[in-house]
Amino acid sequence: MFVDSHCHIEDEEIIKRAFASNVTTLLNAGKDLDEIAYQLELSNKYPSIYTSVGVHPDSAKEKLNKITTEDIINLSSHPKVIAIGECGLDYHYGSDIKEEQKEMFSYHIKAAALTKLPLMIHQRQAELDTLALLKDGIKKYGKLTGVIHCFTSSQEFADEILNLGFYLSASGIITFKTGASILDVFKNCPLDKILIETDTPYLAPVPYRGKTNEPAYIIKTAQKLAEAKNLSLNEIANITKNNFFSLYQKAIKQERS
Repeated sequence: MFVDSHCHIEDEEIIKRAFASNVTTLLNAGKDLDEIAYQLELSNKYPSIYTSVGVHPDSAKEKLNKITTEDIINLSSHPKVIAIGECGLDYHYGSDIKEEQKEMFSYHIKAAALTKLPLMIHQRQAELDTLALLKDGIKKYGKLTGVIHCFTSSQEFADEILNLGFYLSASGIITFKTGASILDVFKNCPLDKILIETDTPYLAPVPYRGKTNEPAYIIKTAQKLAEAKNLSLNEIANITKNNFFSLYQKAIKQERS
């Protein structure tokens, strides 16, 4: 039984294919507060689909004066909203709006601290500022939890993030030939700090690379991770599922209700 810890669902047919492929739980990640109504519609319709609330760093400049920390907190009160994000910093595409991204990320960090929900972090070529903002948040508010989704950084950054108590999430990139260094990071990562994701509709794993991704394909990422960790596919499925519910405590309450 697999958990896709980060996907963007735009078609209900892929949900059906996911369930048919033994993917039992999905976290339909938010990237714009304007989309929350549809996200909650899906989460209310399907008991094992959860969601998050946040603003993707690509939209930081556009949304900065339209969104407040209180907006994020208010929307996170829904029972199926189990995380704050997708939020963070992307200097690959947004190097010209770094300050806006950092301010928007700070809104999410504060919201996560006040709601005690995990952060779902997008990070690309912004390691130093990501760490600085997280450490500053911990200094101000106390403990924070969360995950670097679709981890693509160095071992050094991984060690820093793990030292903060955060998780790393493996995507289809670890199946790419160009993803060997990322796979090495996951080889070194403690088993109890690993999640798996598809980031649907992006980053389809081999042998589906170049196609539209979907949660049903997560088995390929899980297989690659199992091979790297010298474990069975079933063991990786169970470990990453348990890690998901360990991080997203609010989901456990929904499972038991």
